[in-house]
Amino acid sequence: MLKRWLSGWCLARGLPLPQESGGGLVVEVGAPDQLRRHVFVDAGADLQACASQIRQPHIFLKAAVDAATLRAALPAQWHIDQPRFFMRAESPFGGAQALPPGYAFRKAREHAAHVVIVEDTHGERAAIGRVVLHEGCAIFDRIETHESHRRKGLGTAVMYALDDMAREAEATERLLVATAQGQALYTSIGWQTLSPYSTAFLPDEQMLTIQQLTRAPQWRFT
Repeated sequence: MLKRWLSGWCLARGLPLPQESGGGLVVEVGAPDQLRRHVFVDAGADLQACASQIRQPHIFLKAAVDAATLRAALPAQWHIDQPRFFMRAESPFGGAQALPPGYAFRKAREHAAHVVIVEDTHGERAAIGRVVLHEGCAIFDRIETHESHRRKGLGTAVMYALDDMAREAEATERLLVATAQGQALYTSIGWQTLSPYSTAFLPDEQMLTIQQLTRAPQWRFT
């Protein structure tokens, strides 16, 4: 299931599909702020072995565990990011959600993603969301509402519009990774939380210390 979600994440960004590596999945992102991401089902020996090989920032470790579990699995130099949640919906949540007055939908494409954009009467973007339809799965991605347009139901309307595309494509599964705020919205329209989803990385400012410690004979990753 993680591989299906991660495949959609890659397709939405025009990246190569994830490859199996070291008991997990790896994606070569190639961006200045994210060179690579490694994704694991848990924070066990495979993730820890992967972490022991990483000596530079901008390489992310991700696992379907809570932040405390990931924190306990890694040396102190690793930073744990804000919590996320791996979520699933097995069937359409049904029907359309009308936009409030003064807003309109526009559709577009980005790489393999179908994009739904909500614009106000001035043509400015108020909300946006994306869905990738891949091998019977609909992967929802980057559902965002601009701060000045929140609490008007725009995020919900975007989700319903994306779900219409998934339904038309006869997708049998819907997946996404949500923030805590997003989790509340998606739960309200029928999504279920499968697991927490946590991220770790080495901050830039820690690099000199890490290099010094890894040269010391008493230092080792556990």
